[in-house]
Amino acid sequence: MNGYKDGNSAGVKGQWKASTSEGAQCVTMHRVETDTAAGGNMSLCGFSTDNTTKFSYGASNDVYSLWQQFASSGSFEAFKEGYLVNGAVAGTVELGPGETKEVTIVLGWYFPNREFIGYRLGNFYSHLFKSSVEAAEKLGNSRIEAVSDIAKLHEPFFTSTMPDYLQDILINSLSHIRSAFWVRDGRWRQWEAYDCVNIDSVHNDGERHIPYITIFPDSELNKIIAWAKYQVQPNLTNAGMIYEELRQGYLDLPYPPRNMDIGDGRVMSDVTSMFITPTSWSSQQAAQWQLNITQSNGYLPTYLVSTYDILGLDSYKYATYNGAFHLLAMKAAEKLAYLMGDNEFAATCHEAFLKGQVALDQYLWNEAAQYYNAYTVDEGFDYERYRNSTNLTLCLYESGRNEEKCVLGDPNSPGPLMSDSFYAQVLAYSLGLGTLVQNETRLRLHMKAELKNNDSPWGLMALNGGANNAYTNSIWALANPNWATTNIHLLEDVELALSVAEKSLDYWRSVLNDQWNIAGLLGGTLATSGLPFITSHYGFFMTAWHIVFALSGQNANMTEGSLTFAPKVSPPFLLPVMLPGVWGYLEAQEFAPKRPDAGYVQYTLGLNFGSIPLQSLSISGCSAPINGSCTLRADDFLRWDCFL
Repeated sequence: MNGYKDGNSAGVKGQWKASTSEGAQCVTMHRVETDTAAGGNMSLCGFSTDNTTKFSYGASNDVYSLWQQFASSGSFEAFKEGYLVNGAVAGTVELGPGETKEVTIVLGWYFPNREFIGYRLGNFYSHLFKSSVEAAEKLGNSRIEAVSDIAKLHEPFFTSTMPDYLQDILINSLSHIRSAFWVRDGRWRQWEAYDCVNIDSVHNDGERHIPYITIFPDSELNKIIAWAKYQVQPNLTNAGMIYEELRQGYLDLPYPPRNMDIGDGRVMSDVTSMFITPTSWSSQQAAQWQLNITQSNGYLPTYLVSTYDILGLDSYKYATYNGAFHLLAMKAAEKLAYLMGDNEFAATCHEAFLKGQVALDQYLWNEAAQYYNAYTVDEGFDYERYRNSTNLTLCLYESGRNEEKCVLGDPNSPGPLMSDSFYAQVLAYSLGLGTLVQNETRLRLHMKAELKNNDSPWGLMALNGGANNAYTNSIWALANPNWATTNIHLLEDVELALSVAEKSLDYWRSVLNDQWNIAGLLGGTLATSGLPFITSHYGFFMTAWHIVFALSGQNANMTEGSLTFAPKVSPPFLLPVMLPGVWGYLEAQEFAPKRPDAGYVQYTLGLNFGSIPLQSLSISGCSAPINGSCTLRADDFLRWDCFL
């Protein structure tokens, strides 16, 4: 834990000391000679339930010598304090026949001086603890409750009837929180990824936000308020637009800006449209920006970049992905306007939504191929944008500098087809906003075409029938789970939908065995052939959380105390229930008839964490017997019977 060794290594100097308090025996490395981000302390603390465990400590510049001491006797020699590199703790206990004892060692740390480009931000936990020993003692002395709480968090998933791969990948995705940080003044922030040093990009947050908003709802609210704060102000170009992120990296600049929050980034199709805020003025201005950029351009956004940036969609006038996000924005803005009592603005958004639906079909529906083209190929192509894109550079290299092929794609293709064109539809379903396109049959046909034409051994390739290169041929981690979610909502084959999600998600779980470092992109046949290709520790795959809502058909309107479910699977089942600050489960058991003409289902809604005030609750149209209102709290459940 301490890389300093006089005359040998230039780490930060620290001194090892031993201490005993609060039932803990600790060895601590103190870095007291610096007040930089590296300054602080780190502890290994031993705990014993019956005080029969003997703990010993060691410190040495040679880690091998520590191991030799432990291997020879199971403990360390008499501890000597000093400025040494390595520290260790060992617990020794005697066991009789059939006897069990618990030995716990806790790692604690305290580095309160977090910095950002030389600017002191501090860590919020410095308000909660004053040393690593204090932090370790808190966890060590409450370890039984902590383990119990973790088990309760896992329970709605690991006892569910969802497939094992889905249970496992979702719970392990909670490790994604390692890229977040909570600074001393209360701001909660998160890196885009470890290889993308941008802070809180809206579109990436939208892909990963479900576990955060349900477990730590204040963390999302914290960021939403910041995005609203840096919204483009009136009378400026792009007034009302939400910036891509709170801060780009700029770490390669000689004098980068020191402020962590500045509002920054690109003009994007899936940022302002994804923005949700409790501040009505900010939401209305964001929706107005969406209206402004489409009213004179055929009622769809034009030439906008998106999360799928390296596909070069911004080189084409219209793109289905961008158009779908505009429809989502108008539908959400209409709903918010009605909730705020602004019926006039709601009507404006509704009209724009209807015109956008017509435009999407007019410009992008491919009647011959029976799917929505990824982009328009016969008008408005911006060659200057495309010729400067990474996409074109790679395509020219791989195609022998055939520019026509790189721009128009395969001349024999019926049209460019992009997997995940309707990611916005996933968000619309989870928000209870319904189908975005005018003709739901066309959405069904499009989803079938994605699977038929874009599938690979590792998942859905990003683009088929357009420029064929390592980027378009790659597998983006959103596509398969989003395909599954959409098809479950469309009442298509649930088992097929789950198998499509399984292809990409279980590949990380069972083949690559790397659930804590899922890349954004796998390489296709033109790149790494099923191995990680671009980005690390990324959150694209976390759109898989929407599958849970699709399976349960959960729809909540907490302003009215209403909670409904329309499960897409038959009893018996047990599915997780998630709301901001709430985790629980929905269970259905089918029983033999209580009366000659009908069997019945017994439904149970239970909570593991949080509370829900309810005035109405129904599952598949069968209402729970709530007399007026009730509040369901942690460890409570409601149970009722419904005749089939």
